[in-house]
Amino acid sequence: MMQSIIDGVISMNNQFIIMMEQLRKDLQIIDLSYTLEENMPVWPTHPRYGTIVYETYDQGGASMHRMISLGEHSGTHIDAPKHFVKGAKGIDELDITSVMGRGMVINADNVAKKDVLTLEQVKEFEKKNGEIQKGDIVIIRFGWEEKYALGKEGADFLTDWPGVSKEAAQYFLDKKVSAVGCDTLSLDAFGVDEYVCHEILLGNNIPIIENMCNLKKLPPIIYIIGLANKFKGGSGSPIRIAAFVESNEKGV
Repeated sequence: MMQSIIDGVISMNNQFIIMMEQLRKDLQIIDLSYTLEENMPVWPTHPRYGTIVYETYDQGGASMHRMISLGEHSGTHIDAPKHFVKGAKGIDELDITSVMGRGMVINADNVAKKDVLTLEQVKEFEKKNGEIQKGDIVIIRFGWEEKYALGKEGADFLTDWPGVSKEAAQYFLDKKVSAVGCDTLSLDAFGVDEYVCHEILLGNNIPIIENMCNLKKLPPIIYIIGLANKFKGGSGSPIRIAAFVESNEKGV
């Protein structure tokens, strides 16, 4: 009797692995994170990325490894509530499933520099693609990744980016989404006096993902998995994000 139960459990486990492997083969898996490297664009007051080689086989070592120096908000990253809210959750306290779920990709490349995505535009998206639901991960594509470059060539990426309106941010909160992401340096537009999107979302434990890439390859509805580093008490972390897309789907 016991052996038959064990055999049944093993069979179920094998079927699960087979199913997951088949999905991995059949779906497009698109990387939504930038490579962390020297001279990449960062917020002006944040630390730059750098490395120091500590041991290398080129100098007689048994292996090669480096020390990495970077800010919590380097590259493609996730903001924890603690980033803007004193006493709020740090990155290590976020649920591991915070960036796992259905992704709703809003194409907003028609939003002008320093302007905002309006609530009306969000609702227009919903008319065409279905309503944003509880637990969704909302991704806004401003087309800003096309300005991304290393060093001085990335200067345009660091200024005049668009953002999300207060009303749209409140709407995402009311919908009880799991996270909101974008391809700009900040979800709030360049030059704002108040970071209302950060205050509304992070103030209610909804993390923000910034500096995403390859969004133009995504259709309006996808599946997303993103995992951040678990920095104790961290205000944020670089994050590796993968989008799972049906093989016949085309980008926005």
